[in-house]
Amino acid sequence: MSSSTPRKKVLLTGAAGRIGTYLRERLSDSFEFSGIDRLPVERLDSTVANLTDYGVVLGAAKGNDVIVHLAAEPRHTPDIWWDVLLPDNIIATANVFEAARQSSVARVVFFSSMHVVGMYEQDEPWASIANGEYGDLDPADVPLVTHDMPVRPDGPYAASKIFGESLGRYYSEDFGMTVICIRLGTMGGDDKPGDDARSRVSWLSRRDLATMVQRCIEVEGIGYDIFYGASANTWKIYDTPRAWETLGYRPKDNAESFAG
Repeated sequence: MSSSTPRKKVLLTGAAGRIGTYLRERLSDSFEFSGIDRLPVERLDSTVANLTDYGVVLGAAKGNDVIVHLAAEPRHTPDIWWDVLLPDNIIATANVFEAARQSSVARVVFFSSMHVVGMYEQDEPWASIANGEYGDLDPADVPLVTHDMPVRPDGPYAASKIFGESLGRYYSEDFGMTVICIRLGTMGGDDKPGDDARSRVSWLSRRDLATMVQRCIEVEGIGYDIFYGASANTWKIYDTPRAWETLGYRPKDNAESFAG
């Protein structure tokens, strides 16, 4: 970016969270960030509020070029029910999209989840890969779950993320907004995959996250699209390479470097 080109103004919802912090650490030279969260964020122009308050969300959205919508109830165990999910994953997401429209924000990057298609992991050969039972499988020959296959949520949390993807398509097609959904994989707090085979499929490193989000903010020619967010892991269930090709996203990390 040349010094004469103004930086894009990007609002991060959930700016105080782990992913919001990673993005601010790595991309603050590229974009002018502001934030909205229930918690204050040091050294950032941020609004302390609940995203269920539409008026506050609208005020925070004004003047931005892009909203990166991270904020959500992240727990996806079967016992997390709609009394918990409804405010943060449904009402808040609806408020963000409508505030973007009303404020003429041209682009929303919505963080979805691989869990929206998680039931495919019960089918072969993906079930074996998720369990680390590779047998005679060749990772280069495994068919991948693509972004346009039917959604198959593996729980209420995943269903709430499908709502966000669907709402994003509506706002893109009816109002001309660019909406890019990232079906996020696994991000460990220590920036490495877990010991289980499933996390080696879905792991996304911090620096690959930042690169992918930067491309989602900058890429031209997209109205609405969905990409799987993971590093360049050897074993795959989901079609993560499509993001590499379409976004020009070049991941540098591979979960297999931690194997064994």
